Amino acid sequence: MTATHATPTSSRRGFTLTEVLFVTALTSLIIAMGIPTLVASIRLFEATAADIELSLRSRSLREKLLYQVDDTATGERGLMGSEFSQLQLPNPNAQGKGRGLRFKPRRGPPNRLAVNNRRIRADRGNESWLSIGRLEFRSEEIFSLDSDPGIVMVNLDLSLQIGSRNPRVYTHRDEMVVQIMNP
Repeated sequence: MTATHATPTSSRRGFTLTEVLFVTALTSLIIAMGIPTLVASIRLFEATAADIELSLRSRSLREKLLYQVDDTATGERGLMGSEFSQLQLPNPNAQGKGRGLRFKPRRGPPNRLAVNNRRIRADRGNESWLSIGRLEFRSEEIFSLDSDPGIVMVNLDLSLQIGSRNPRVYTHRDEMVVQIMNP
């Protein structure tokens, strides 16, 4: 007995062009629907990271201004260790705000804070001690004094620019209000 094998006239190995085109179109559609969601989550993450960065830098700057403006002086104690009678706001504008603040701590020599090009610096101490990285103040006139109760107000509204090609600017509003108890 001889065995006969039937050989198929058309062997089916692989996918047809129609099947490949259909799967490619379906995959492209799914990816096109997912990309905006991915971009939105990246922007949300970026905004959250910028908000955290701005909050931390604002707090750090507030602590430095209050407790130790001059990082090289021991016991200087910043604005909290100064005397209200020694606080001066040079060249205030019509609203009573200025670009600088002169003060004399109880211990240590006088110091002056100044804002120039939306960056803050002090006359005494390390140049980079008060630097806040890429952050900038939103205005130049950030200091104001209220002589009656002895209050110093510092506007800590900061902005952070992210990206170079399509920059986005994130902002953080904060105000430091300090009552100087030393006459």
